[in-house]
This record gives sequence, C-alpha cells and structure tokens, in this order.
Amino acid sequence: MKPKYQISADDTDITKLIQSRLMSLTISDEIGLVSDTMTLELDDRDSAFALPAFGAVLDVALGYDELFPMGKFVADEIELKTAPQTIVITARSSNSNLRDMGEFKSPKTESWDKKKLSDIVQTIAGKYGMSAELSNTYTGIQIDHIDQTEESDCAFIQRLAQDYGAAVKIAGKKMLFIDPLTGKFPDGAPMPIIPITTVSSMRLRISERNKYGKVMAKYYDMDTAEEKEITVGGSAPTFQLRDTFSDQQQAQMRANAKLAEIADGTYSLTLETVGNPMLGAESVIDIQVGRPEFRGKWVIKSCRHTLNSSGFKTSIEATKTREASNG
Repeated sequence: MKPKYQISADDTDITKLIQSRLMSLTISDEIGLVSDTMTLELDDRDSAFALPAFGAVLDVALGYDELFPMGKFVADEIELKTAPQTIVITARSSNSNLRDMGEFKSPKTESWDKKKLSDIVQTIAGKYGMSAELSNTYTGIQIDHIDQTEESDCAFIQRLAQDYGAAVKIAGKKMLFIDPLTGKFPDGAPMPIIPITTVSSMRLRISERNKYGKVMAKYYDMDTAEEKEITVGGSAPTFQLRDTFSDQQQAQMRANAKLAEIADGTYSLTLETVGNPMLGAESVIDIQVGRPEFRGKWVIKSCRHTLNSSGFKTSIEATKTREASNG
C-alpha cells in the first residue's frame, strides 16, 4: 500500500502545492501536556516558497486507503538551510479547543480549601471551555488545603498530577486526568489492542540497576502533629521520596506512583514498524514477533510518525503496561 497524506493551512488544502517538494513529514506524540509536534521539511532549491505566517494552523492527516486525522498544529518555528536549500517548518499541537492558551500559562495566585481533587480539575478545565474526565482512582480524593502561588494553571495541574501519580492531557474539548500507562480509558474500560506483526528493528533494555523493591514516603499527621512515614512494595532496597506530603493518602498515592515508575524503567522497548497512524501515546500494542521477551502487551510512552522518500515508518518507545508490571 502506498502511504498518503493531506495537509491544510488555515483550512486551505496545500497537499498538491507541496507534493513534489515534500522531503519529510514527522509527527511526535507524547504523554502529558508536552506539546505534540509536527515537522515539515520541503525542497526549496529555487526559493519557491514564501515563508509561512507564524500562527498558521496546519491540519494533518496520514494513512493509506483511508486518512486518519493526526491533529492541528500551530507553526511557531522556521529554519532555512542550504546545500541543499530547504525550509523546515516546526509546529506544535494547537490545543485549539482550549479557550485561552496565554492565560492557561500565565502565573496566578489562589488558595484551594476543602476541595475534592476532581472539583479542582473541573474548575480549571471549565475556565478554558473544557470539561474534565478523571479516572476513578482520583475522583474521591479530598484536599484540605493547597496553595497555587505565582503558578500558572498549566503548571499547577501538572503538579497535582505528579503529586497523585496521574497523567494529564488535553484531548479535544476534554482535560483528561488519568492513570498513566495502564492501557485503559478514564472510565476503566480497556483500550483496543493494536497487533504488531512486522518490525524493522526492536531493542529491549532490561535493567536491574537501581531496581528498588520498596518506596517510603513521609507525611504530616495533623491530628498528632507528627511526621510519619508509610512504605509500599515488598523487598529491599528502599527508595525514599524527599518531599513531606500533606496527608497519608497523598503520601500513599505518590509512593505507589513512584514504585510503578521504577517498574517502568525496568523494561524499556524501542521499535520501528510500518507506518500506522492509529498508534499514539498511551496506545496498547501486542507484539507478535521476535524473542519471547519482546512478545506480548506494551503501552506506548512516545510515538513518532515519519513520512519521507523511504516510505512511512512509525517509531515507538514503550514499556510494560502498569497492570503487567505490577504483576
């Protein structure tokens, strides 16, 4: 099958305009609020292209017989090169459904008292014209007090996600606050499993170095006015978190998240396969080739789609699903 693509700039289809000049098209997708990126490299040997306007919205689709939308990206960087003469356009995910990105990243000060975590996430999402969707893990968490001091809503929501071991991502008109790397939707339903039957290359790093079996976290007990600690996991050695958390629940969740993060680092898989636009961060794949250690279910941490003169390839960084890692 011959790969196809479609690119629109500010709602104008420019596919035919650049078709004979396209050198490479790359799209990167990552977990979290890290901006997904699109890079377009064009043959500009006769200076035929006018420089695109910063802020132009590029809408990209990839596929074969059927094209799949890969997202909208805002052009924010241009590089001109010679020998050969090319133009490279870098664009980042637009989050066009987020009402005011500038305000989302502007520092602000606020105190949150006697709030559920879900209410805080929903309030912040609502300020920017979005709804919030949280995994069941986080819906019942009560926060007595937390300060947001000269901190943007973007940074604050990421701090909350880190404190409670969640992943946060904007998808469409939703702010997702989810269990990371579990291969599940926010409601707990399993994601579709995408089989991988053909690979160009695979590399699996299995590391025992610094493999901690337990995690210890400290918290302040308001009732007894004492600092206490909790430990999760089974076997030594023990990793000690530096922060002192505000309550036992937060300490427990952060310790569990750190233990899962350590397990993620034990199995690190990279592979390149035939281009598949349905693959993305948090997708679950089932590798059906190679040694037994390669085979089975993995969850994608980051994904890069590249279309050039060599064809359409997808490169993946993955780890065992958190379910699998936790046994």
